[in-house]
Order: sequence, then structure tokens, then C-alpha cells
Amino acid sequence: MTNHSADEGLFQPYDQFILFGDSITQQSTSPADGFVFQAELQDAYCRRLDVINRGFRQLTDITSGYTTANAINVFPKFFPTPQRATVKLMTIFFGANDACIPGTFQHVPLDKFKENLRQLIQHPAVTAQGTQVIVLTPPAVNEYQMDPGDGSPLARTASHTKIYADAAREVATSLGTPVADIWTAFMTAAGWKEGEPLTGSKEIPNNAKLQSLLTDGLHLTADGYRMVLEVVMETIRQNCPELSPEQLPWVHPPWTEAPRY
Repeated sequence: MTNHSADEGLFQPYDQFILFGDSITQQSTSPADGFVFQAELQDAYCRRLDVINRGFRQLTDITSGYTTANAINVFPKFFPTPQRATVKLMTIFFGANDACIPGTFQHVPLDKFKENLRQLIQHPAVTAQGTQVIVLTPPAVNEYQMDPGDGSPLARTASHTKIYADAAREVATSLGTPVADIWTAFMTAAGWKEGEPLTGSKEIPNNAKLQSLLTDGLHLTADGYRMVLEVVMETIRQNCPELSPEQLPWVHPPWTEAPRY
């Protein structure tokens, strides 16, 4: 007869990797463009961590999603207590909406954005878990793709988004939190160098490489999500290698060791 008591010792619940962010995070589950960021990440962590999507956008308007002001409110409503689950990793990917220019409905003042981000990183629930947080900077935007062509002002600009990307990097660095610098990765891929006019601004010609990373000047194409995956995985391997997939054991034993019956 199988000793079920002994067998149960071989099993344990899956720890979690939470993706927390706005519409860019929520849409990382979509297969529409031929590459699914969350699925690729889950494949890397299969039988090691459960990858959980907690991205938030409007139901009917994909251009509108949560800001850090919303995030502060919703976070304690979904983040598990240590008794319910262990969260090993969490990405925080906000700023794309906070960076809307002043006077627009999603705008969050820079100082408030920084304070909100700081509160999320240092939230007591995160501290209780000992969760490794990784902050993602908001991606660069392309004003050409966002321009409706009717002369109306843009809600987002390349220059204002850079300010919020810099702020996210600053806050995370000040707290010793790893940064997956998506903004810099996109701009570098587009050939931009420090001191040059910002790629994505309508002050200079449209950049085909940046455009290839964005569906609408804000959200990501398959190539954009591929780049995010590369940057996130590299950030994990450089800053917390013990949490990289190759260093984590399988939760359940291989079939040769697994109890039967």
C-alpha cells in the first residue's frame, strides 16, 4: 500500500510570478500579433512558478488603462497574503498613462507618480512576502502613430514620457530595486543616442524601428513584447540569478520519482 503521508511531502503549491501593470501588461496575454509575452514567460517558468497577469485597462477603450493612482487602490485587493500563496517575483509596469500631459484625465503629477511607485515597491504586503520586485520603465512612444490627424493635441509626447521613465528608474534605483529599462531598450533599438532629439517626437522624421515596436504609438507589437521579455529575463539573471528559471527546481518530481496510486 502506498504511504500517502510520505507521498504528500514530495508536493508543494506553486509559488507565483505576478505581472502588475496597465493595459500593456493586460494585453501581454493576447495572441493577436503572433507572440504572447505571458505565455513565453510561463513557458520559461513552467513547473517552477505560476505567472499571474494583473494588468488593468478599460473594457472598451484599449488606449485607457490604470495609472499608479489606481494601482495603489487595487493592489491590496489582489495581492495574496503569505498564508494563501508565496509571490517570488513581481513586475511593476506603470507610467505610460501617468505620463499623459497635464490637463488630460489620466495625468498623474510627477511627484505623485514617484510617491505611488515608492509605496507599491515598499508596500507592507510585499515586505511580508519578501517578494523580489522588478520595476519596468514605461516604453517610448511614437507621436506619429498617436496623431489622429485632425489637429487635436496629443495626450502623450515623447519628451513627457521620458520624464516618467527617468523617474521610475530613479525611484527604483534609490530603493535598491532592479530596473528593466524598457524605455532605454526601445530607444536604443531605434538608434537614439543621449543628447539627440528624441526618437518618437514629431520634431524629427518618423523612425521605422520604433514604429515596428508599437501598434498605435503606445501599445506593443509582437516585436515590442519580445524585447520586453529579453530585458526582463536579463534583469532577473543579472540582479537575482537565484530566481532565474534555470536555478529554480521543479515543484513536482519527475515521473520516475512521482508517487503512483
